[in-house]
Amino acid sequence: MSFTNQEIRTLRQRLGWSIAEMARQLGCSSELICKWETGGLLPSSEVLNQLRYLKSHVENNSEQMSQKPALEREMESRRVGQMTHRDLLKDN
Repeated sequence: MSFTNQEIRTLRQRLGWSIAEMARQLGCSSELICKWETGGLLPSSEVLNQLRYLKSHVENNSEQMSQKPALEREMESRRVGQMTHRDLLKDN
């Protein structure tokens, strides 16, 4: 099973990850993630296996994971219109 560039982007968004976070999680550069998401390059077979695993995780936990990125969900739960990374570190 291969992934289209849009499927990679959608998966990343459903995980609530930024491009930088996905790069960190997969052990590659942000530039590489951008190339995958724009269709400029295809992921290696090793990365495809990781993406399959992540997609399975999202699908198996779909009731717990919404289409919204994690930050948006957190903003809604705190009823705020704007947040910074420092806000996320606070214990509320």
